[in-house]
Amino acid sequence: MAMKTELREKQWVEKYPDVGTEPLPTEPYLSQERFALERDLVFRRSWINVGRVDEIPGIGDYFVRDIAICKASILVVRGSDGIVRAFHNVCSHRSNTLVLDERGTCPGRLNCHFHNWVYSDTGELLWVPDEENFFDLDKRDHGLTPVNMDIWEGFVFVHLDPEPAQTLQSYLGGVADQLAGCPFDKMPLSQTYRVEERANWKVGLDAQNELYHFPFQHRHVAGDAFRTNDKRQSRYQDLRLYNYHSVWSCEYGESHKLTPIASTLYKFDGILRAFTIPQMIGEMDFFTVFPNFVILLYQLGTSTSYLTYHFWPLAVDRTIWEIRVHFREPLSVRERIRQEYFKCISRDTLQEDTAMHEAVHSGLASRAKPHIILQDNEIAIRHFHKVMEDRIGAGLPT
Repeated sequence: MAMKTELREKQWVEKYPDVGTEPLPTEPYLSQERFALERDLVFRRSWINVGRVDEIPGIGDYFVRDIAICKASILVVRGSDGIVRAFHNVCSHRSNTLVLDERGTCPGRLNCHFHNWVYSDTGELLWVPDEENFFDLDKRDHGLTPVNMDIWEGFVFVHLDPEPAQTLQSYLGGVADQLAGCPFDKMPLSQTYRVEERANWKVGLDAQNELYHFPFQHRHVAGDAFRTNDKRQSRYQDLRLYNYHSVWSCEYGESHKLTPIASTLYKFDGILRAFTIPQMIGEMDFFTVFPNFVILLYQLGTSTSYLTYHFWPLAVDRTIWEIRVHFREPLSVRERIRQEYFKCISRDTLQEDTAMHEAVHSGLASRAKPHIILQDNEIAIRHFHKVMEDRIGAGLPT
């Protein structure tokens, strides 16, 4: 993970010239027609992360994830056979929402609250009240509607297309290769934040997909944590663009690095060294999994954690930004205090980000500027929008 910030200018466009350098139009952030295309040609045709298997460790455990842009409610349940499945959260009778709680445990069956149709935790229709008054009703034909689902490194993904064009492994591509074997299961969930923003979902994702803003917007909360070169700017130290996805990496500024003595002790202390993430590229890695999912890995000495971001579109100008913070189990009181402090810093940083996301959307909505301008260390933003354009363009009739 040894890295050093290069001061050479415009190095990333040299590495990935096909991404281009031109300004990007602002209309995709504002257009209702574009929002509908994103729904039909992106969210309905991509693998979408909805959670982790850690959330449903026991038989009958379930969680519900709403994908609002698609008006879909997904029920993920661990059946009595131990297998995790995903279903549309819809009763077969008159399409009532089946499960109303966000998460819970069912005792081997799921009951619709409307007319008490009963399903097994593996999706079969078990019982229908007053069944004899229905016409040729065969319960075997009316179980819950399954949703294509697959699991990668403990992350549960669903695909709303009945016949996905790619497997999940193929879709993830280089991200799956880079993070294969990453010990996500050793870092349980510690904190969840949900923020409803008055902004297009891409505004928030753009803002998180670069470090350029960090020394300015977060100067009071994070100080010079990521000012990693002589110009006191924050730049990518490594960047990899995959077919749909991307990862950029950075290192900490000198004030946040381990001292030479601490670094030496850490290097030779087997207990401390036992929990590292060898899959990491830098000291902080930011993986964008198209379209709306982020995995953010941190490692500084013995402090190891990861965050996930989900940007859930509600409307063209409203978004749920969900942040989940994961830590390894602390080995000492000191480490626990450090984790709690990290959560506070994360919360304050996210509050600053939310205010800026909404301010950016207000500026976009004024239509004062027809384009946004991006520099070299914002190339991950440009790549994301190129993928979006390519996916939508490929799905439109010719």
